Amino acid sequence: MSIWQLAVLVGALALGNLAYADDPAGELQQLVDKASAHRVLLVGEVHGTSETPARVAELAAAMASEERPLIVGVEIWRTEQERIDRFIASAGTAEDRQQLLDGPFWQRSYQDGRSSVAMADLLQSLRALALKAPVRVLAFDLDPKDKPGTDAERDAQMAEALRTVLNQQPEVRALVLAGNFHTRIQEGAPWDPDHRFMGFLLSEFRPYSIEIMGVSGSSWTCTGRTTDTCMARDMPANELQAGLQLGDEINARGHLGHWWLAQVSASPPARDPRP
Repeated sequence: MSIWQLAVLVGALALGNLAYADDPAGELQQLVDKASAHRVLLVGEVHGTSETPARVAELAAAMASEERPLIVGVEIWRTEQERIDRFIASAGTAEDRQQLLDGPFWQRSYQDGRSSVAMADLLQSLRALALKAPVRVLAFDLDPKDKPGTDAERDAQMAEALRTVLNQQPEVRALVLAGNFHTRIQEGAPWDPDHRFMGFLLSEFRPYSIEIMGVSGSSWTCTGRTTDTCMARDMPANELQAGLQLGDEINARGHLGHWWLAQVSASPPARDPRP
C-alpha cells in the first residue's frame, strides 16, 4: 500500500469520529437517534453556507454502516451523476476534484449556493466515507434544459428519482440534502394549497424532516433569476434561538424538527472560491 493510499484510508477511518466533533451538546447524535426509526432523513437548508453541508457529512458518517447501504441525495443535476460517480471512485486528488468541477452544474453562471465550495467538500467527505462503508451519492435534480414546466412538477420529478432508488433497493437508507422548501412534508405551500413538495411526495417512506439553518452569519444566495443577484449576504435579522428541537408533529415550517446553528458563513462558488 502506498503512502498516499494509507493516508486516504486513515482519513476515511477518522470520519467515524466526525459525528462527535464540535458537538459538545451531543445534538448530532440526538438527531441520528431520532431518525433511526425512519428510512429517510430529509435535511432542509438555506443554500450557500459552509456549515450545513458539513453537518450532512457528519450525519452520513454517523449513519453509514457496513450492514446497511446509505444513499446520500444532493440537489445537483442528474446529468452530473457520471462525474460524481467517477469522483467518488477516485483517489480524491486535486486533479480528480477539478474534473468534477468542470461539469456544467459547477461552471454555470447562475451560482445559487448549491455548487459551492462546501458542496464540493461534502462530496470529498463522502468519497472518503465510501472507502469503508457502502455509501452512494445520488444527484436527483433536473438540468434546466430538461424543463419540468412548473415548480410543482420539479418537486414531483425529484421525489420520483428518490422513490425509484428506494423501491429498487429496499435495504438502503437515504440522507437527503435539499432546499428547505423541498424538504417540507406538509401538504400544500404557503402560496399554493395545491403545491406538493418533494418531502410530502415521499410520505410513503415516513421520512423524518428537519431544517438546519443559521441564526446569524451569512450565506451565498440569489434573490432573483439573474446572475447579478447572487452573492454573499448577511442572514436577515430574526428572533430564532440556537439549538436543536426534534418533534413528532409537523411544525409551522412544514418539518418535524429544526437545528438552528448559532453562526454560519457563506460558501462561495467552487469554480471560483474567492470571497
